[in-house]
Amino acid sequence: MPQLLSLHAGLAPSLPKPALLQVRLVEGQGVEGDRHFGRHPDRAVLVAGQTSYAKAHQAGIELPWGALGENLLVDFDPHALGPHSRLKIGTAVLELTTVCTVCDTLSAFDLRLPKVLYNARGVYARVLQGGLVRVGDPVEVLTPDSLLRMG
Repeated sequence: MPQLLSLHAGLAPSLPKPALLQVRLVEGQGVEGDRHFGRHPDRAVLVAGQTSYAKAHQAGIELPWGALGENLLVDFDPHALGPHSRLKIGTAVLELTTVCTVCDTLSAFDLRLPKVLYNARGVYARVLQGGLVRVGDPVEVLTPDSLLRMG
């Protein structure tokens, strides 16, 4: 089963975001303790895949986790799921909304990075159901059948 590799949140605008062992996701708000908390419900959480770091590595760019500004780092590619896909992590449920654009802040690591990670930085999500999530938690991709069982 897919799993949560790393968690990141911080109030400072700098990257990489600090690593944490657990975070609380709040419905409609995002990650408690993150600078984006409560700002944009549809862009409350940034979910990145280990695949994004692999793309950077293939281009010769070594990055520490949290460098992409992600809140959640998973061991699969969230871009492969598409918008409106739902993820259950611990007791929390997220709905993927839009692909995160690559901004100039990533250029601080390497000028090539925005081009290397074009449409591959991560996917924004809204928090549908809050809860505590921890590094190592399994990530369940919810199917329409499992959504019916939950509701």
